Amino acid sequence: MILIFNGPPGTGKDEAAAFFCNQFNFEHLSFKKQLFRETIKYFGVKESWFMDGYNNRSKKETKEPALKNHSRRTAMIYTSESVIKPNKGNDYFGQQVAEEIDLNKNYVISDGGFVEELEPIIDKVGAENVAIVQLTRQGCDFRGDSRRYFDGKFAGESSEIVINYETEIENDFVLDMPAKLLTYRIHNNGTIHDFFQSLISIEYRLRCIERLAQVQFDHPIRGEKIAL
Repeated sequence: MILIFNGPPGTGKDEAAAFFCNQFNFEHLSFKKQLFRETIKYFGVKESWFMDGYNNRSKKETKEPALKNHSRRTAMIYTSESVIKPNKGNDYFGQQVAEEIDLNKNYVISDGGFVEELEPIIDKVGAENVAIVQLTRQGCDFRGDSRRYFDGKFAGESSEIVINYETEIENDFVLDMPAKLLTYRIHNNGTIHDFFQSLISIEYRLRCIERLAQVQFDHPIRGEKIAL
């Protein structure tokens, strides 16, 4: 199972990924890790210098001569959209992540936001083994970010978990290109405890789907085995 968290900064993607790794033995993959590597390589700076500044709120948005007057954040956007994708394709980061996948393990990806990056992963594991969890939180949106919400396939009312109240999602922040994968949405407007409980609920639902897919029954007429 590949579980992809999809939402703007501040909605809880990293916390959700860490929770699945700690509680359910998933492993963590990230498109951003590949982008860090490419950005550091393109600008020819030291990894420790770049990462120390990126993880410092006061330095992350500071323009740096070593980054051709980009901040660390805008340097990553420039590397992705103006260097890597035009030369290596829109699915490049997805290809890099797909190469890391061991088919005997479960993974969380904490930073999904481009359909093209999903394609190599779906090719690797199959669409039936990929699910999306969208996260919303009041005051958090995709302004200043090139990622967006996927246009996923919701399975019904149980696909959406509202903690306290819903967060309205603007249409401009939803991708036009559909990603017809099993999708859940958490409106994360409560406590961290509430959030973790909603993640437990989704993990349980995924396990139920997995068990259902493994069930076989006798066809009522032909008598042959059928897998749901």
